[in-house]
Amino acid sequence: MREGFDEHGEPTIRELDDYKGTASPEKRKTIIWVIVTGLVLGVFYALAKHYFKDVGEPELKVPQEQKILRY
Repeated sequence: MREGFDEHGEPTIRELDDYKGTASPEKRKTIIWVIVTGLVLGVFYALAKHYFKDVGEPELKVPQEQKILRY
């Protein structure tokens, strides 16, 4: 068994860069871009949802005496 790997050949948590806090600058940029992209898409979705909101049909103003009576 190699040092830093478990019995299945996978790295242990202590050998991962993220656990030590020594992630590469490229990895940090990627994480920042993923977060920014998610925020931008969220804002775009919220604006589109507000802009294309279904307001339904307008309520008809029918006088009370003209409504259909049920028997």
